[in-house]
Amino acid sequence: MCLTTNLRPNADFDKNDICLACRFSHNEINPITKNDIYLDGLINWLNELKSRKGRKQFNKYHDCIVGVSGGKDSSRQAHWVRDRLGLNPLLICGAYPPLQSSEIGAKNLSNLISKGFDLEVHTPSPKTSANLVLASFKKYGNVSIPTEMALFSIVPRIAIEKKIPLIFWGENPATQVGDSKVMGENVYDGNNLRNLNTLSMKGYEWTLNEIDSKKSVFYQYPQVEQMEKRAVSIIYLGPAWDDWSMFDNSEYASLSGLELRPDDANITGDISGASMLDEEFTNINMMIKFYKFGFGRANDYVCEMIRSGRISREEGIEIVEKYDGICHESVINSFCKYIDITIEDFWNIVNKFVNPLLFDIRESRRPIKKFQVGRNID
Repeated sequence: MCLTTNLRPNADFDKNDICLACRFSHNEINPITKNDIYLDGLINWLNELKSRKGRKQFNKYHDCIVGVSGGKDSSRQAHWVRDRLGLNPLLICGAYPPLQSSEIGAKNLSNLISKGFDLEVHTPSPKTSANLVLASFKKYGNVSIPTEMALFSIVPRIAIEKKIPLIFWGENPATQVGDSKVMGENVYDGNNLRNLNTLSMKGYEWTLNEIDSKKSVFYQYPQVEQMEKRAVSIIYLGPAWDDWSMFDNSEYASLSGLELRPDDANITGDISGASMLDEEFTNINMMIKFYKFGFGRANDYVCEMIRSGRISREEGIEIVEKYDGICHESVINSFCKYIDITIEDFWNIVNKFVNPLLFDIRESRRPIKKFQVGRNID
């Protein structure tokens, strides 16, 4: 049993209080072997794709799209799709505005180009992005909604525009962290990605009150009808690998030239050094998530490690107690400068969304945790 909490959005627990991701990892849901996935899923798609290549309605240069970020997961996906499946992928990066982007992420994108991949980078207007981030922060207590909307939406939009029928995505949020609403017909069916909490719960209409409607299109996930008209489908690659995990992907990608973070977990709470390499402000959102739901980035890593048998639940509790919710003041200062607010204003906005059952709220300062990881709250 991992440390997933029932406060996680779209969490799914059975009668024994076992979460969806744990049930999948123990083969209690969709007991599919790696060979079955490969034969019944990826090869079938590959054969269908090759049969389409001669048709005028499909792109004659690129077989598929792989969304990349300059991080560990997308780097591994790009190499596997090209070198294992023999496809010619177009890599699409929905990049962050300059003040949010990291130098490490830029270097890792350059590394992919040096490996012979075709890459397109699409970046929203920095001013528009900053306005939406501030509005999202005030309205929802979430600084990542606009950037995630753009990141997830740009890939299928490019697929439709360029007539590329197949998108490879990495993590299946249902099986990896337990977001039940994105689960498709099987573990590698990604066509319900539009139901991801970030994309479905808030919609895009709120952006129309903040920015020009023409620029809002950048943040809108394509409708089902648009995807079906171009026969665009999404496949998760994560379930196709027995060793798909945050740590395994970090190791594989670093051997392929990926650059990891030089700072330690006391800055970002990232115990792997390989998470969100391409930008900085998701560290803030992970901290806010901790204040809302009682879990953060360290919890996500540790739950995966417990399921894989790398560590015990007791060891996981120690790690989560130490690192969950960490975000260094330097990151917060940079974010406040980006959206033009004071540090006091930042904490006052955060405190509006803090769960008072889990934390003691203090005016203009960080909340104080009052629960113990791994124990029920009465």
